[in-house]
Amino acid sequence: MKSATCLAASLALVPFAGWAAGLDHLPRIADVAPDAVAVSPHVPHMGVHYAHPADLPTGPIWCVIDGHVVCVEYMFMAGALAAGQDWTGLLTGMETPPISHIDMEYMANGAGPISDPLYQLHIYFVGADVLASH
Repeated sequence: MKSATCLAASLALVPFAGWAAGLDHLPRIADVAPDAVAVSPHVPHMGVHYAHPADLPTGPIWCVIDGHVVCVEYMFMAGALAAGQDWTGLLTGMETPPISHIDMEYMANGAGPISDPLYQLHIYFVGADVLASH
């Protein structure tokens, strides 16, 4: 009975331990791009965005929560996309963890300092459940 109680107690902690370590497996921005600069304040579910200004608007742009890279973002100007521009060989600037999900959003009014229409591509390395708490 004692071992069953210990097992039940251990299993009850598994979701909490997984949530607490939800970002620990991710690379740190200080290791990925120590000279990148913050280009946005904290954005809910994405964190602070970091980039090398010379790489904007395309990117890579790293979304960072608690020092960990939770996603890599690219921005594609809608006019260039409509004109048939290709973006090949895009680099993430890091060895990527397994991908959780990918979102692509159209931003009619741009994003940040860019006011022209664009598409944002976010490649996430953690699930929406983890991001929801940030």
